[in-house]
Formats: sequence, structure tokens, C-alpha cells
Amino acid sequence: MDKSALKRGSRGCELRTLKPDVIGALKTITIDLQPSDLLTEHDQDTPMRVSCFFPSSRGVAEFFADDGSTILIAATGHLRSFIAQRMNEDGEPSSRANLAPITTRIVAYPTGSALESDWIVLERSRSVQPELYTKINEQNRRSLVVMDSNTGTWRVEDTMSLDELKSYETVIGPILTKKTASALGDALDDVFELCRYPKELAQAPHGCACAYKEMGRCPGACDGSETMESYLGRFELAVRVASIGVHAWKRSIQEEIQTAIWALDFESAQRCKRQLETVEHLPIDALSAAGALDGFSCACVTPTVRMGWAMVWVFGGEGLVPLVAMRDETKECERLVGELALRWCRPMGFDRVQLDRLALITRHWMTKQSRTKRRHVTILDLRDPRIFTQIRDAIACACTPTDQGYDDEEHTHISED
Repeated sequence: MDKSALKRGSRGCELRTLKPDVIGALKTITIDLQPSDLLTEHDQDTPMRVSCFFPSSRGVAEFFADDGSTILIAATGHLRSFIAQRMNEDGEPSSRANLAPITTRIVAYPTGSALESDWIVLERSRSVQPELYTKINEQNRRSLVVMDSNTGTWRVEDTMSLDELKSYETVIGPILTKKTASALGDALDDVFELCRYPKELAQAPHGCACAYKEMGRCPGACDGSETMESYLGRFELAVRVASIGVHAWKRSIQEEIQTAIWALDFESAQRCKRQLETVEHLPIDALSAAGALDGFSCACVTPTVRMGWAMVWVFGGEGLVPLVAMRDETKECERLVGELALRWCRPMGFDRVQLDRLALITRHWMTKQSRTKRRHVTILDLRDPRIFTQIRDAIACACTPTDQGYDDEEHTHISED
């Protein structure tokens, strides 16, 4: 990785110097505590309000024990209130454990968005709280469709179950649920007349034909009625369609219908209309982000702690990296961000850590934005030809001021004994 950031003289951007430990380079607020610090000079029975050293804003709080181990790490919408509760500063009985007796240090990471908070918790928990890391990934788990061009079959996996990927396999995702992933595969079966019985297909041309062949909905590669070469060619068409995403697939069918009508080929138009009905019955919202992940990388645009600024992140081969802080007023931000995005636009890969990061991003990607919140996270596929304009609009949205009150929309992950 190139550790140095590109330097520019524009007053509207701040480029961070990238370091191997990106989390370690973040700005933090740290308070070291000794047993005597928890008592005031005037009243030895009154706990000191440690929380007053922390801002009333969103972020991540990490509590450490005397041996340096992490007691708790959590994302919260209100750092001061959260720390006050966990240190039991009001002295009221609570179902949650009082961490004051065992806490010797508190580190807070102020953040500008829920994505940034959850990213810090994910990356920190991988090394300091493995059980929490697993719990987060279970919560974030998203489905995938793996299309095997060698056998002409597909299967449903997810971001936690996908193991070694073969060169002839294409991963389609991310998809909201396993049921939705299966629905996509079934739609591909219907439209491209694919085999629904992989075990029979594996025995081709000596397999047994199923009812779909009798109904005229499958040419029958399993029993040799169709050559495997012909079948696999049709399967590759299905892979290409799944790779471009459901919205593009729908548009392509609509274009085929218009072309057939202009050519007075009403039989083809009717066939395409049936295909369109199949696609329209899919839960499109749950498939809105699905596409080929082979060359996938994305930009994430989020608000920052500093009001009126947006942070542009890139998720690709280097992980999820905060690249540049931008102001909406900067005339060159579209070109500048485009250069940076393309410079870091490396495919994500499919190792375990990267799939975990993809699942985290997907949760924010597929969460409907609140109508009352104007500053929000935007996830953009860097392969989209409209990416420059999209990033520009996302920066403007993230820079829009909003009320700074208690934020109850945070995802909080807590690990406790």
C-alpha cells in the first residue's frame, strides 16, 4: 500500500496520511483512571463524573482493565450518556454491570456516522474480543449466490459460509436473505430453462428427465436431449444477467420487448413479457445491491465529526479505508475524489476478513434511510459509470447540517461477562 496521501492545495479537502494501522491513527479521547480518581476531594462518597470529559455525540467507547485487556467495546449514539451509565455515575440500581471498580482506562473514538462506529468496533473486536467479532458477523451475515460454470449449477452461500472459491465460480451478492437468494436462482432457472436437479445433471447424458422437460420448460440436458455444451452456453447467459444486477436485467428485457414489437415479432415479445413478469415478482429491494463480486469495490460517503464535511472511504483490496475529507463547496471534489477512488479501486477479494467487512457495509447499504435524517451514509459501486456524479451528490448530502441531539439509531454491540 502506498502509505502517503496525495497532497493538494485546495482549501476544501483534507487528505489523511494512511498508515498500516488505520484504527490506531484515528483521533481519540483517552482518560486514565486510578482508584483515587473516582472520588472527589470534597466528598469521598461521591463518585467523580468521568463522563464529563467526553462529548455528547456518537462514537465508540472502549473500557480497559488494569492488565490492558478490553472489558467492553461498544458503538453508541451518545458517548457521554453511555459512559455515565456504564460507570454508574448516578448511583442508581441497574441491570447492567457497574464497570467503575474494574476500569482503569477509557478510550473514546468520536465518529461522524454509524458506519464509522461499526467499522471501529468490527476491526477492534477482531483482535480484542473474538466472541464479539463472531457475534457481529452473525448479525451482519448476508447471502450470496455462487454460480458454477463447470457444472452449470448454482448454490446459496453467505458471507460466513463461503470458503475457497474456484476459478470457474462467480459470486453474486450481497443479498439480504437466504430466501431472496434462492428466489433469484429460481428466477434464473425459469427464464433460462436451467436444470433444477443438479444430481441428475451431473449424470448427463444418462440422467433421468424430470417433469420440467415433460412440460416443455427444460430442453433436458440430463438425459441427453440437449448437449451439455448447449446447456452450459445458456448457463453463461444466466451468469451474465445475474452479474449486472436485477435492475439492469429488467431494463434489458424491456428493451428486448420493444425491439420485438418494432420487428412485429409478437411471439418473442410475449416470451419476453413472461420473463419480465418473473423478474418483477422478485423482492427487488432485497436484491438492489446484488451483482458480480469478482471485481467489486465501492465508495462509502459519510458525514464526519466536523460539521459541513464528508468523509470518502474506499472498500477494496486494502480493506475499508478512509481516504479523504471533503467540503461540498469544493469545485474540484468530483474530479479529485474520482482520481482517488480509481487509484484505490482494487477488487475486494474473498478472504474471511474481507467478507466480514462486506457484510458490515451491506447492512448500511441496504438499510432504508430515515426521512428525518438528512445526513446519511451512501454506498456506491465504483464500477457504475455514473460514479463521479453520484459521489458529488453524496458529498453534498453528507455535508448537510442537521440537529445534534441524542442519536438513538446507532447499532450498539456490547461484550460482557
